[in-house]
Amino acid sequence: MTAGALFGILGIGALRFAWGRANRSVILNTAGWMLIGAGLAAGWVYAGAWGVSIASLWAMAAALILLAIAAWRDPARKSRGSDRRAGMLPEPGEPRHLAKRITTFAIVVGGGLVAAIAIGVMTRWAALTVNASVADANVLVFFAVPLVWSILAFLLLMTENRKRQLVCIALPLIAAIPAIVKGSMS
Repeated sequence: MTAGALFGILGIGALRFAWGRANRSVILNTAGWMLIGAGLAAGWVYAGAWGVSIASLWAMAAALILLAIAAWRDPARKSRGSDRRAGMLPEPGEPRHLAKRITTFAIVVGGGLVAAIAIGVMTRWAALTVNASVADANVLVFFAVPLVWSILAFLLLMTENRKRQLVCIALPLIAAIPAIVKGSMS
């Protein structure tokens, strides 16, 4: 366990040193990541997933300390921050397009959630079809729904065309029809 912690700490130190230089060094970066990987491997050999967790905690603590020291030493900036905007809010005098924004919210949050639940129902049905226990099938739903919802939210927000957004929601709903029909009959 000590070797895993030491390798992780040395890896973080090597990365901090490499990233603090004027020119990036591929060799130092690679050495840092290899040391972190060796630390995780040593933790795994010693205590499995628990060892990886402990080795990771030591590496994260080292990173926190090094970043805190760097932040403490960094002089305060006298210049103002950038005034650039990401286009999230309209400039003064421009239309707000509230209807479009509310529609996007409804599609992403509401439609995405309904589609994610449909995939969760489909996942449960598929698990039960291959003779998984009810408890395992239920856990798969609890895993699938938030994961799928976050992926769908990303896809829906990145899609500019409303038709494509609706297709992204409709496909999981259509795919879940057999699971819903078979589930209601049993």
